[in-house]
Amino acid sequence: MKVLFLGRFAGGHAPRIVARLTTTPDTEILADDTDAARLAPALAEADIVVGLAWRAGFPPAPRLRLLQCIATGVDLMDLAAVPRGVTVCNTLGHEKPIAEYVIMTMLTLTHRLFDSVLSFRAGSWEASLQGGGTRHGELLGQTVGIIGYGGIGREVARRAAPFGVRLLAANRGPVGDAAPVERIYPLAELDRMLPECDVVVIACALAPETQGLIDARRIALMKPGALLINIARGLIVDEAALYAALRDGRLGGAAIDVWWRYPTPAEPQPLPSRFAFHELPNVLMTPHSSSFTEGTAERRLGAMVGNIDAVIRGEKLINVVTTT
Repeated sequence: MKVLFLGRFAGGHAPRIVARLTTTPDTEILADDTDAARLAPALAEADIVVGLAWRAGFPPAPRLRLLQCIATGVDLMDLAAVPRGVTVCNTLGHEKPIAEYVIMTMLTLTHRLFDSVLSFRAGSWEASLQGGGTRHGELLGQTVGIIGYGGIGREVARRAAPFGVRLLAANRGPVGDAAPVERIYPLAELDRMLPECDVVVIACALAPETQGLIDARRIALMKPGALLINIARGLIVDEAALYAALRDGRLGGAAIDVWWRYPTPAEPQPLPSRFAFHELPNVLMTPHSSSFTEGTAERRLGAMVGNIDAVIRGEKLINVVTTT
């Protein structure tokens, strides 16, 4: 069998994956998936493709059995264009560090930690009683709403519960055991949940029904001064509406780990938005790095290696998204 590592991200992972395989397939790396001259013969021979994207118009892949995404989100894969009978799998293992990031940023924003640290370093006592400052918040008694109660959402809820918060969630599908969340709203009833929340955490997948989900109207439904934390996808939130709400103080703050612009070979260091979020003092900005830990890398590596070996041995796959 042959494994094709397609795209620069997959190509970068290839050496570590190949080194841990217990089977011995033929392998090929094609970092530039727009190289038509190489792409057609590579796909014609591939039994397994490891990559991040699949586009309509790709050459035929008659032998393809597994399309292994190197990320969790498969929104860069045109699933309708994947050949029939192919199993598409993603990678997980990121839920716990992302949940830690959510708790960290929730506490940082609520306690206005950066304001206190920076002003005190500059010689001011204004963040304290002695300096006559404004009291910061605490999580105890706050209501946290989680949009998307999958793996990440559940890990966030488990870590938030001990802080004494009230937990709500909204989800696209039915949920069995919701604990420790008090109530699960259907996504269609999100408007009922938002006005109750002091903190809103976006943890759902990007899909047609979630793109633009948090627009100006829904931001206006949130409590004045509420916090928004997005670790899902930038396109779930209306970029202009969020910027305006933060700039004007309608929202108290935000932690943003996912963006509307990303590096490309042509522009390796772009600004992540067409708006100046970096100039707003109430925004914590990180470069899609909440899951960027060695633990996540090892868990994902193990899952991808296991799936490649499983196809070759005829064994069961894990993290199956769909079979086309």
